[in-house]
Order: sequence, then structure tokens, then C-alpha cells
Amino acid sequence: MYVVSSLKKGIAAGEHSSDLARKLFLSYQTMVFKDNEDLEYTIKNTIKQHLKIPFTSIQVTGSSKTGFSFFNKTEFTEGKSDLDISIISLDLYNHFLEIAHKETLAFTKLSVFPEFKGKPTDRQFIKNLKKGFINPFFMPDCREKSEWLDFFRRLSNNYFEKFKNINGGIYSSEYFLAQSSK
Repeated sequence: MYVVSSLKKGIAAGEHSSDLARKLFLSYQTMVFKDNEDLEYTIKNTIKQHLKIPFTSIQVTGSSKTGFSFFNKTEFTEGKSDLDISIISLDLYNHFLEIAHKETLAFTKLSVFPEFKGKPTDRQFIKNLKKGFINPFFMPDCREKSEWLDFFRRLSNNYFEKFKNINGGIYSSEYFLAQSSK
């Protein structure tokens, strides 16, 4: 795979990990859409129109970008793997952070966070904030969270033959997206 050989060359040349991450996530071709670029455009354009954000804010990440998962050591499998969408938007990040701040009374009322697998999601949400990332799934229950999850659920249903799920997360900046690969 061209991604692996290119990354190995970069590592051997001593390239900084954030440069390698930017190449991988922001520059290299999306493997799952190779020879089907119109599908990538259609999905991204649907997200752009729904969220009212710039098209260039929407990036494909994870195994669908590279063709395999660096973390799980598994290949992307059509219909069984997720399509991970990373949205780089400080405005959207701040919007969701403000909602969480209000819903939790400035993070003093953590009981409003739902449980996932028997554990409250407050720690995961706050851990992600430290990484400049918001996964709305871990937010306190609120209208905006429900709308986000409903939108991505409907989008997933439209492309179920290609992806198990389509998930969206929000990064405050390109810097934090690049840092997430560490």
C-alpha cells in the first residue's frame, strides 16, 4: 500500500509526527473512495449542507482513509467498517462546548452525562476536550446531541451497504487533528 511505504519513508527521514498526520489525513487520497470519488463528494456535500460548514472542513479519517486500521491492525471491510468523519471547525467545536457547558452548569452537574457500558461519559468527554476534540456521542443528553446522532444515523442508513456506520467528530483545529494520531 502506498500509504505505508510513504509513511515509512517519512519516518526514516525523521519527519515530525504532526507532518505525517497532516499528510495522511489532509493530503493523501481516501482509499475507500478510490475509483468512487463521486460518492465521497456526495457524502461530504450532504454533511456540508446539513451543518452549514465549509466543504474543506470535512475530512475522512480512520481505516476508510488508509484502507486499514493502524490501531486494530485490521483492513477496511466494505459494509462492516465505519466511515469516520473528522470535522475541523473551531466555530462548531465552540458551539458544542458551549452547549455542554450550559447543560452541565459549567461542568458542576456531571450527573447529566449519560452512561455508556455502565459508566458515565463525563470523563471521556472531558478527556477528549483536552485533545481539542468533541465526540457528540459522549455529550450530555440534549437536543443538539440528538440531532447530531440522528443526522449521522440517517446518513449511515443511506450507505449501509458500504459502511457499518458513518460517525462524525469535531476538532477545534488542524493542529489537534494531527495530534490525535499520536
